[in-house]
Amino acid sequence: MKASSVLWQIAAQFALLSLLSFGGVNVILPDAHRFVVDVHHWLTDQQFADFFAIAQAAPGPNFLMFGLMGWQIAGALGAIVGTLAIGVPAATVAFIVGGLWHRFRDAPWRRVIQAGLAPVTIGLVFSSGLVLGTAADHDWITFAITAATATIALGTNFNPLWLFLAAGILGALGWV
Repeated sequence: MKASSVLWQIAAQFALLSLLSFGGVNVILPDAHRFVVDVHHWLTDQQFADFFAIAQAAPGPNFLMFGLMGWQIAGALGAIVGTLAIGVPAATVAFIVGGLWHRFRDAPWRRVIQAGLAPVTIGLVFSSGLVLGTAADHDWITFAITAATATIALGTNFNPLWLFLAAGILGALGWV
């Protein structure tokens, strides 16, 4: 496949996903995973999970993972295309809608839209967590660590960073 064709595919798909990314790019991860791992086989599950982890750990916006995916797929030009395709459409819409949202801040329809988008965003974030967990957990031990971390983080006030540190130590020691 020609490099220009791959770049156009990345640009088109990431731009489309960008327009659906209200609530952040985490909500579009299942579709991004399907596109780059399941459909085109440009990345493995592990690479996808690794790019997500790198983007979360790095300072700055987490949409950097789309630049990392572009780099892996098509080199430096792929990184540029991936980053611009995921960022520019959403930023443009946010700029336009942000002005309208502020202008109509007291409109009843605005409150209805906002109330309707909340459960949709929660569902999309949940599906992203499921896709990432499936991509990263390959045996019962890693699944148990993920499940325990999620349960403790959601059910207590315990800082999840300590749980991530403990899981990282287990991985560094080669126990998982």
